[in-house]
Amino acid sequence: MSAREKFIVFIAGMEAVISIAALLTPAIFPLCDTSLKDSHSYMGVIGASSVVIAAAVLSILSREMEAPRMLSIITAIGGALIILYPSFLIGVCNNPMMACTYGDLPVWRLCGGAIVLLSIIIFFAARKVEAES
Repeated sequence: MSAREKFIVFIAGMEAVISIAALLTPAIFPLCDTSLKDSHSYMGVIGASSVVIAAAVLSILSREMEAPRMLSIITAIGGALIILYPSFLIGVCNNPMMACTYGDLPVWRLCGGAIVLLSIIIFFAARKVEAES
């Protein structure tokens, strides 16, 4: 395994770990019991995170260099959805004193942004090396 392949495996593993952190956020900052928006946003985050985890694991297991590059597009979309579900698409409750607003929402935005950034790194790190003529 080359150094570039090890780097891609490491970054894909980081994507999976960050997605798991996004899933575990409500254990630290509990969701509101009165708002359905919070639970629906969390369901969206669960779906997007599971896709990111699956694509990251497939990137780790792949033998060709082109597979992580294509899977990085999927993880970037999943990271964007982790940001969009609680922010714009579904949202969380409007009470600024609730843990979902001051805890879950910023963590989900941070995790989604990190996943998008790592996906861009994998996309450029996994490009084909052209033979110099």
